Amino acid sequence: MISLRADDGAPRLDRFLADRFPEVPRARWDVHVRTGEIKVNGQAVTKGGVKLRAGDLVETELPVMTAPAAHLEAEAIDLPTLFEDTQLWIVDKPSGMVVHPGPGHAGGTVVNALLHRLKAPVAVATDAEESEDAEELASGWPGLVHRLDRYTTGCLCLAKTLDAQRAIQDQFKARTVEKRYLALVRHSPKLPQLGSLLIDEPIARHKRDRLRMVVATGGRPAQTRIRVLARTTSVALVECELLTGRTHQIRVHLAHLRAPLMGDPLYGGPGRWKDVDGLALLLPHPALHAWKLSVDHPVTGERIQAEAPVPDAFRALAASLGLPGF
Repeated sequence: MISLRADDGAPRLDRFLADRFPEVPRARWDVHVRTGEIKVNGQAVTKGGVKLRAGDLVETELPVMTAPAAHLEAEAIDLPTLFEDTQLWIVDKPSGMVVHPGPGHAGGTVVNALLHRLKAPVAVATDAEESEDAEELASGWPGLVHRLDRYTTGCLCLAKTLDAQRAIQDQFKARTVEKRYLALVRHSPKLPQLGSLLIDEPIARHKRDRLRMVVATGGRPAQTRIRVLARTTSVALVECELLTGRTHQIRVHLAHLRAPLMGDPLYGGPGRWKDVDGLALLLPHPALHAWKLSVDHPVTGERIQAEAPVPDAFRALAASLGLPGF
């Protein structure tokens, strides 16, 4: 049983739960509320529109999310492999590929590829645990232990067994997984001039725009370490090390430094830019690459260090912006 206290200005119950557990679909919370298994101040409620007041105690179990997996199809999708054995499959996810099925993406996802790879009945998680890094977890989807946005390329770790999934999830919760990203950003004087900068700013969902996250007092703790690898007067190539795993964390923290990802309209990153010759560039999506991932093997304990080659398109974009080769 999970116990949560509503903050000042807390919204209605369904929104409160959706904000706290963004990995659980809103529709799933709607169904869960109607079961009467959620209590507010000790009283069972069955309507998601119940208004919360500051200090209200919400008690609930996380909804079981096995139903979606029952409809997943195995698909023979070839993905570049960075590491594979009987427990794990670490892939180099291409740009434009969705991690798991959802509205508008019934197939062609990484999960569909994993199901084909397994060639055996899939062990699907039947429970979900509370986590400080809940958005990194995907209990209920076979094999997922973290996610990447659709257009983010690079390292994605998948578990082939339920025990392996839980072991890697535990590492995410303990923050022993190392995740490093490359990002092309608008230059800002707030970026570190030498060495690295630790951004330690809490993140919460925007009160009006539910698609966005913001740095906000009272949000969930979030830490990102930023290091500049190359720069011009207008753009920079930075390495971002995720020490926590909040939704849109890199994008939010970079925007907070006034250095948004190039091509990120949600957080102010310019979608149009000029190359070194002054010609217009169109950036169709955020320039972000999951470069390196390190995890402990769930059985042997051996440290696995995966590195996804920097995509040619990313290198070409950096070069066109006048950044030195890397």
